[in-house]
Amino acid sequence: MIQKRPLDPRRLRSRPPRGFGWLDHRLLRHGYLARCSPPATALYCLLVCAGDERGLSFYSDPRIGTLLGLEPGLLPRVRRELVELGLVAYQPPLYQVLALDDATPAPPPVGRPVRPVPASRRKLPPPERPTPAPVAASAGLSLRAMVAAALAAARTPEERP
Repeated sequence: MIQKRPLDPRRLRSRPPRGFGWLDHRLLRHGYLARCSPPATALYCLLVCAGDERGLSFYSDPRIGTLLGLEPGLLPRVRRELVELGLVAYQPPLYQVLALDDATPAPPPVGRPVRPVPASRRKLPPPERPTPAPVAASAGLSLRAMVAAALAAARTPEERP
């Protein structure tokens, strides 16, 4: 059994000194992250960081596009993805990051049915790619640069230019 221990005890995380941004573990446990595209995950993280104690924020579409480096026209699709998953509510110009329900797993994504694959038909996992070094906020990078670096690192070799 793996023994968990802090890798850098000097940098143990704690409640943010100000603001309300914190990601709920149920995003992973209930399958939301597996159903989100990378741009939707980036938008969700931005909204969590920008929200007040009730999860409310009102960044404009152009500002969000600039911060995340989204192509024009992509934001409405990404926003709809989060709304359909029940992660956010949106009524222009207001966003609300919604509380996650303990008992309800994420619904399947629209247009992409999720079917279990029988064990006999499962493919071997792809070979492990080297894990890129995390991009530290203290490196002086903007949120847009960090998201772009994370998205680039997540691409498979076939998707890379």
